[in-house]
Order: sequence, then C-alpha cells, then structure tokens
Amino acid sequence: MMELAGGAASRYDVAMFDEQQRKRAFTIIILTQCLGMLNYFLFQNGFYLNYFTKLGFSSATFAWLASLPSLLSGFLLLPFAFISDRVGKMKLALGGQIVIIAGLLCMMMAGWGIAHLALPMATVSLLLYCLGGSIQGSNWFALLNPIIPKEIRGRFFGRLRVTFMTVNVLFTMLITAVLKYTQSMVAFQVLLGVVFVAHILRYFTYAQIPELEREVPHRTQKPSFRKALRGIFAIPGYLQFNGYVFLLTLFTGGVPIVFGLMQKDVFGFSESGIMLVGNFYLAGSIAGCWLGGRMVDKLGTRFVLLCAHMVYGAAILGMIARPWFPWPLMTHAIICSACFSIVGAVAGVAITSEVLALIPATHKSLSTAVHMALVSWGAALAGLFVSRSVAWRVFSGEWRMLGQTFSSYDAILLIFGILVLVLLAAIGLVPKVVKKVQWLPGSGYPRV
Repeated sequence: MMELAGGAASRYDVAMFDEQQRKRAFTIIILTQCLGMLNYFLFQNGFYLNYFTKLGFSSATFAWLASLPSLLSGFLLLPFAFISDRVGKMKLALGGQIVIIAGLLCMMMAGWGIAHLALPMATVSLLLYCLGGSIQGSNWFALLNPIIPKEIRGRFFGRLRVTFMTVNVLFTMLITAVLKYTQSMVAFQVLLGVVFVAHILRYFTYAQIPELEREVPHRTQKPSFRKALRGIFAIPGYLQFNGYVFLLTLFTGGVPIVFGLMQKDVFGFSESGIMLVGNFYLAGSIAGCWLGGRMVDKLGTRFVLLCAHMVYGAAILGMIARPWFPWPLMTHAIICSACFSIVGAVAGVAITSEVLALIPATHKSLSTAVHMALVSWGAALAGLFVSRSVAWRVFSGEWRMLGQTFSSYDAILLIFGILVLVLLAAIGLVPKVVKKVQWLPGSGYPRV
C-alpha cells in the first residue's frame, strides 16, 4: 500500500492483536451489523412502502424518500471521513449512532396521528438517519481494514452478509405475519419500536469494536482536505474502479424501488404479498453473499463482476418479459426479485473486497468514503430518476411491444437493463488487485 505524500503516520496495534481477540472482534462486528441493518432493509423488504402508503404518501413521494438518504450521504461522507482520520473513528461513529436513534424516534412519531406532520417527520427522520449513517459509514471500512486479514476478506464479508441477511429475513417473516394479521398503525409502531431498541443495543456493541489504527500527529503539518483528496485520486486504479462502481450503481440502484412500486401499483399485491416478495429478496441476498465470498476468493473480482452484469440484465429484463411465462405473477415477481438480490449481493462482496485491497495506508477513512460517496450518488440519482419519471409522467402509462401491454415502470426497467448490459464495455476498469491473472483449468478466461 502506498502512503500519501505529506500524510500522517499511523500507529498500529495489529502486532498485539492475537487470534482469540480477532475472533471476538469478528463476532462483535457481525452482531453490530445484524442490529444496524434492520432499519436499512425496511426499504427493501417492503415495510416502508407499506408504512408510507398507510401514512397517505404517493408512489412518487416514496421513491423520493427512498433516494433521500443516498443523495445526502454522497455529500456528507467525505468531510466526515476527513474529520474521522483526525479525531478518531470510534469517537465519531458513536456520535453517529445517537443521531440514528433520534431519527428512528422521529419515524415512529410520523405515525402518531397528526396527519399534516407525517411527511415532515418522516423527512426529518430520514435526514437524521442519513446524517448518522454518513458519520458511521465514513470510517466503517477503515475501522475493519486492519482487523480482517486480506486472505480471508471475501469469505468474511460473505459470512458477515449472510448472517445479517438471515436476521433480516427472520425479522421480515415476523413483519409479514404481523401485517397479515393486522395492518393497524399500532402494528407498524410496534415493529418500528423493535428496530429502535435494536439500535440502542447497537451503540454498546459498536463501542466494543477494536480501533487498531489511529492517525497520530506527524512532525510536518497534516495535509489539507483538498491535498489529501488529490493524493487519494492518484492511487493507481482507484478512481477508475470507483467510476465503474458509480455507473453500475446508477443503472441498478433504482431497480428495487421500481420492483416494489410495480407490486403495489401494477400487480395489486396486498401488504402481506409485498412482504412475501421482500422475504425472497432478502433470502436471495443471503445466497448471494455466501456464493460471492467464495467466488471472489477463488475467481477474483473481474470475473465475478462480468457474471454479475449478465444476471443483472436477465433479472431486470426478465421482469418485463412476464407475459411470456406460464406461472403466476407472484411467482414471477419472486423469481426476478430473488435473482436480482443474489447478483447484487455477489457484486457487493466483490466490490468491497476490491476497495479494501486498493485503499492506502493513511487516510483510510477518506479513501473508503470516496467509494461510498460515489455509490450513494449513484443510488440517489437512480432513485431520483424513478421518482421524477413517475411524478412527471415521463413515460406513457400504457404502451405496447410485441403484442403485449406494459406500464411506465416497464419503460424504466427497459432503460436500466439496456444500460447495465452496455456497461460491460467498462469491465476493463476493474483492476487486477484481488487475484493475479491465472488461467482457469480447461477454459480460456483469465482469473483476476
């Protein structure tokens, strides 16, 4: 790893970190993520779609609110990462957790019966969630980098994601059972209360994650934000790879939102039906995380992402092709959602492993925040595209192709699917970092 010119030296406690402490740290990290991802997945499992519908929000409003955290995170991650490298990762992260807890309290208040305050409270909640999440996310990978040995990163992140996905599937099953029994506002509030308590517990588990590296003052003056950022952009392959990740996120980040809105507005699924599809979405993510961890360690990043492009395109365009399949609409929605989540999880493991391999020895929080900011902007722009397309009726509500009638959501999916396949031309931007080039036995494709 290269050090940035003029950067601060780092003090390492890694040499004193034995195997038993490392295993304990792994357990704490996994527990922390299991508690913290419950709120994140409320958007993906259909809970917030049902909750905001209960509050009287339109589909366009839901798409806007769903993209709001990603939009603002892109602007907040970089300055918080720079501060984190100076004042300490853990100190900042725990403050962020308190902000997240306050945001969840506001989300619960949105459903407390004051109709004209519902949208403002939900918006404030997401703003606070975005602020707290940006504070934590700005240094999360930098905090984990020295704890996780590079030779097992793919498998560890696969195990991490499998575990918290499993927890979220179980929680989604609970939500589905509750909403099948009752769709009262009290039920939504109780379920949000469970997430609220989980985040309070997360404060204490997060505090136990060891901070093995701390930036300490150098004899020379620390570089400014602009100079530190310029040094990160000079890392070979880093900016190119993150540009590729931005485009991939831009073309796929809005797909889950469209899938959810189609289930509500086009297919007419009930609340429990939407939650059922959400369950399979999360189950697919579990399978993808397990598969992705092994694929990355054995085959390398570029080959994994090449496969991901193919499956992304098949899942997105497959949803449009539903009239030509013989099974029920619910079955088709489950298959497409599960396939999309599987490939998303596989690509996520590959991208995370690649980023940890590329970051420099100093300014780790800032360097990983550049990656996370670009991912956030990609997801936010995708969500805004969906939101404005629906609100402004950019695409016809009904249009025909090959003798079948489709909706405006299908037009959006068609654009995303084509762009994902076109992006295959940019696969060369993925550097050969995680694996050196080898030849797979019996094949003509290089393993990277």
